[in-house]
Amino acid sequence: MNEVTAVLQSMIPCRTEVAWGGITGVAGTMVTFLFGAWNDALTALAMFMLIDYITGVMAAYMKPKARLSSKRGLRGIVKKLALVTFVVFAHYLDMAIGQSIFCVLVTYALLGNEGLSITENLAHCGVPIPVSIKDKLEQLAHEKESVGDKRG
Repeated sequence: MNEVTAVLQSMIPCRTEVAWGGITGVAGTMVTFLFGAWNDALTALAMFMLIDYITGVMAAYMKPKARLSSKRGLRGIVKKLALVTFVVFAHYLDMAIGQSIFCVLVTYALLGNEGLSITENLAHCGVPIPVSIKDKLEQLAHEKESVGDKRG
């Protein structure tokens, strides 16, 4: 009888388990509410954003004239949050029209953008990038500068 009682008592969660269970339950519910069903594309986007941030810090460290800046790092995090907000917006737009096209479209567009940024960061770190890709990156950088000049 003591063994049965011991087994039953071990099944009762302690305070820490209840707290963590509650936290993960609330977090999971919020994520599902904001993004809908979690899928591999969202996982890839989250990983690309993390890798982009890490390689951005590495690139800033490697650039001779650049300095690591907590203000610039915070700006990068805020930008990532804005991109996530765009995905949430697209999810709710999909819900409004009863389709699932905008969230997928935005997610894959952001994957491409993050992938490009990762490649640029790695190039700044000295990772050998094929010449054809380097040329395209330089072309995009010049286009980005000219668009910035037009905006004023």
